[in-house]
Amino acid sequence: MKKRKKLNHGQKDWGMAKKIGLIILFLVVICGISFGVVMFIRGLNEKIVESQLNDEDWLAKNIKISKNTSLGKNIYSVTRPSEAEVFDIVYQDVIQDKLDVLLEDEYTFENPLMIYNLYGTNTLGLNLYFSTEEKAEVRYTIHVDDKDIDDFSRTLFNGGEDNLTENHQYQIIGLIAGEVNEVTLELLDKDGEEIATKEFSVDLTGVKVNGEQKLDVEDGESKEELTNGLFAMLGNDSDDQDYLALYDNDGILRMETEIIGYRAHRILFKDHKMYYSISHTRIAEVNSLGQVTEIYRTGHYQLHHDYTFDDDGNLIVLANNTKKDTEEDCIIKIDLDTKAVTEVIDFEDMFKSYVKTCEFDDSNFRDEGEDGLDWLHLNSIVWLEGGDVLLSSRETSSILRVNNIEDDPELVYLLADKKIWEDTEFSDYVYEKVGDFKIQAGQHSLNYESTDEDGVYYITFFDNNYGKANSQPDFDYSKLGIENQKPFEGTESYYYVYKVDENKKTFELVDSFDVTYSGIVSSVQPMDNGNVIVDSGTAGVFAEYDEDHKLIRKFTAKLNKYMVYRVFKYTFNDFWFEG
Repeated sequence: MKKRKKLNHGQKDWGMAKKIGLIILFLVVICGISFGVVMFIRGLNEKIVESQLNDEDWLAKNIKISKNTSLGKNIYSVTRPSEAEVFDIVYQDVIQDKLDVLLEDEYTFENPLMIYNLYGTNTLGLNLYFSTEEKAEVRYTIHVDDKDIDDFSRTLFNGGEDNLTENHQYQIIGLIAGEVNEVTLELLDKDGEEIATKEFSVDLTGVKVNGEQKLDVEDGESKEELTNGLFAMLGNDSDDQDYLALYDNDGILRMETEIIGYRAHRILFKDHKMYYSISHTRIAEVNSLGQVTEIYRTGHYQLHHDYTFDDDGNLIVLANNTKKDTEEDCIIKIDLDTKAVTEVIDFEDMFKSYVKTCEFDDSNFRDEGEDGLDWLHLNSIVWLEGGDVLLSSRETSSILRVNNIEDDPELVYLLADKKIWEDTEFSDYVYEKVGDFKIQAGQHSLNYESTDEDGVYYITFFDNNYGKANSQPDFDYSKLGIENQKPFEGTESYYYVYKVDENKKTFELVDSFDVTYSGIVSSVQPMDNGNVIVDSGTAGVFAEYDEDHKLIRKFTAKLNKYMVYRVFKYTFNDFWFEG
């Protein structure tokens, strides 16, 4: 019998290895195909979802406004897909269409239509709709069974010339999350006399908010009254959700709206609407009922830190041009009628020779999305008549005046230490410092006040007293008397007021006081009665001082991440409330 040739162990192992290899290859191919199919389906689903979210018919079928007994008797709420985007005009139109159907019925003061957070822009809001036989105005009071929370009362603004109307549409703000809110409505005649009252409850025990319900409050030595209004916390940076929050004078959260991302840098008001940023590239126009009536996009620019209106009511925005290698050095204009975005000025062109001396350095603190050469870092803008602007440049610790920015920009001056601009072609633009005082460094939040003398005015701002520049890492701020070089740790910051005299080309410090240190974010807001609102952002502290700079009340927030960007105070008169 012919003997079979024996295979050695190496041959056996190789044969087995080939089989295993083929099996593994087969499994990899199958898994790859499966993974590809899964990803294809997932991508297809994402495209379907994206398409649906922009489809009015799909949204109309999946959004409902119905009674919600958990909130209270005869109170409606909105049910929407979790993917639905509130800051979207198609979404807002669908909500409005559904509201119009509900409004085909008649509602009275005794039996109004009540809808909680109708447009999705106020977690602590309730919309009211009803008619009355005679013209009247409405005052409301919110009460909760918490001895530490005072009642919240306001007279509602209806947009009429005398605020009296027969057709009533309002958004009540000020409800408290986690509480049963007892609401009292008062119907008033032209003399302010009560016509009728209505009481009802809004149960928000199941509602959660992003912001603190109550801030830590500390009273100061001043006995002066706090100014009327609500503190707008504009950017409590969070890993989870960005939001705009309003707090009353007792530090109680009275309104909150979640935004897409980044920060709401300030609130602007125009024609009974408010405007605030909701992302790097979008600014929302919102009416008093909470409806988003327009979205303005910045195109290939990213909004950076501030915006205002020009003489024609167009938005003027500090911005990054994402097509450039430098950042935070442009101003754009957004036409409110056409939504057209145009670049007003690129400061890299004006300061070309200086930019060449700057270095890219990412070792210092940088904001989200920043990856270019941050040589100027504009963080505040004040619009003056005729196209002139005041600007704050954090990176150069300079305040700039630039005239005629929309047609033929002209640099008028720089308010800074001469050492910052020495050996540059811009040294002659630095005004003469009058008096012995420490120059500002890393300043924010400019405010302008004119005088009766042409060319003489005051600039109020937050002096961060922070001596560090990414783009000039070798410049020694200690020779200017600026010792703080860490954004979150330092001795003190300052409230500063400069008197600028363009006739003499001088500036001098005419008022100041110490405030809590904040190296990189902050705000100052002078009020009409002489009080001052100051936010030390990295410390999470804001406060109101009287005209003698004595502390009236200080508020401290628990930081979600690392800062409260800005805090401004608004009355919301002629918007939500009667002034």
